[in-house]
Amino acid sequence: MKFKTFLALVAAGGLMASALVIGSCIWLAKTRRSPDSAVSSPAAPPAPAVPGDDGALRPADRDLLEALRRPATTDRIKDAFPGRPYKISLYCDTPGQGWNRAKIDLNRNNKWDEKITIVNGEPTKRSVASRDDESYDLEYRWRGGKWVPK
Repeated sequence: MKFKTFLALVAAGGLMASALVIGSCIWLAKTRRSPDSAVSSPAAPPAPAVPGDDGALRPADRDLLEALRRPATTDRIKDAFPGRPYKISLYCDTPGQGWNRAKIDLNRNNKWDEKITIVNGEPTKRSVASRDDESYDLEYRWRGGKWVPK
């Protein structure tokens, strides 16, 4: 084998190995990042323990309010916003009465993070599983257009 051929093979192998390492790091970073996570500096204040427990409306809350404006033409919608990082399912247990409950899976891991009770087309109660285990340990009430701890 000529020396030039050897150098070309070593260089190509090095480039391929570098591309593999960089691609793996990018893939790992994307899979470990939660959908609602944001890049924050060390000096940034800590995030609330439960998303939305500061009362501010989250994107999931805004989408839920939008979905509640639509008439209930079926007994349920399994995924009202399929392109979002969270899953919202709506339920109509009494036909003709509109939506009366919703469930939210914030990270699409097939475990419900929140249960929402709906009365007269408006959310009233939010039960939250803070450990993402479908064990609802926190409750909020809808007051003045925001969630307030019970």
